[in-house]
Amino acid sequence: MKAYLTLFIFLVLTACGNDESTFVFRDGARPTYDRTVSIAEMNNLATQGAMIIDVRLQEDFVNNPELIKGASYRDPDAISEWAKGLPNDQPIIVYCVKGAWVSQKAATYLRELNLDVYSLSGGLNAWEKANISSLK
Repeated sequence: MKAYLTLFIFLVLTACGNDESTFVFRDGARPTYDRTVSIAEMNNLATQGAMIIDVRLQEDFVNNPELIKGASYRDPDAISEWAKGLPNDQPIIVYCVKGAWVSQKAATYLRELNLDVYSLSGGLNAWEKANISSLK
């Protein structure tokens, strides 16, 4: 009987735990994030000190490792780890390939951490289509 009680308590604690380190990026959830910026708005925010983060899936980044000028790459699958080190006193702009679920999910998560975050509308595809030559 003790073993069943111990197992029951373990299962309840595991199911009810809300530990942010258990965040799973690829869980099928596809949130829509409404704080998007255009390329021009991103450039304006960047001149004012916004941080730009490439959050493409690792396999997409490996296939095309170029970054928008001033951006740094962060693996979205590890977002719960690296998000802790982000500044809360400056805007953050995230982008992925298309500006769809990957960057919007990253932005949603970062916003839940009370960060001032935007998603680049159209992502890297829009940047490349605009023929902006300032890739790193």
